Amino acid sequence: MKRKEREHLKEDPFAIFIESVIEKFREYKKEILIVFGVILVIAAMLIVILLLRSGSVEKDNKTFASALEIKNSSTFSIDEKIEKLSALELKKGISSSISFFLASLYYEKGDLEKAEKTLAQFKGTNVKLVEDGKKLLDADLHLSRKENKKGLDILHKLLSDSKSEISKDFLLLKISRIHIKMGTTESAKENLTRLLSEYPQSIFQREASQLLNELN
Repeated sequence: MKRKEREHLKEDPFAIFIESVIEKFREYKKEILIVFGVILVIAAMLIVILLLRSGSVEKDNKTFASALEIKNSSTFSIDEKIEKLSALELKKGISSSISFFLASLYYEKGDLEKAEKTLAQFKGTNVKLVEDGKKLLDADLHLSRKENKKGLDILHKLLSDSKSEISKDFLLLKISRIHIKMGTTESAKENLTRLLSEYPQSIFQREASQLLNELN
């Protein structure tokens, strides 16, 4: 390199900065390598954790799919469904829905005590349909214990929830039936009228119309 070029480099601020960085690296080379090693170890640990979590989520999703298939099966009896669902591994993720499925089967079977105990094991999930189904079953359990106010409160919350996966026409008809049993006919009429006016294409239109005619 010519003398003028060397002098130019010495005067260049960037070259001076690079030179100072190199000198610092040499001075703290050991410490820098240690820090770099620690970063690599942490990165490796995070990758392992993410891979394990991904595998766990995939396994959990498969368990949920199996549970849903059993629950909706038209070939198994209620007792067979309960037996098969009970054999599945229950975790904190989406597979915790198994306890909800079991509770709904016990309720369908008429075993309210087991339904309540099993539903209490439900840890929650991010599947909105399952969460709303759990609330609906909870309402039914309250109603079976003659706790009508608590049951209706849950149903009205589902009805007012714009993101609820439970159809509004179904909820209105269910609420109307409860009011008819309670003898609060005006509330029953109000809900039936709302069903007929707001959901003209509902499959419950005919039943709602019949109930309303009987009340008038």
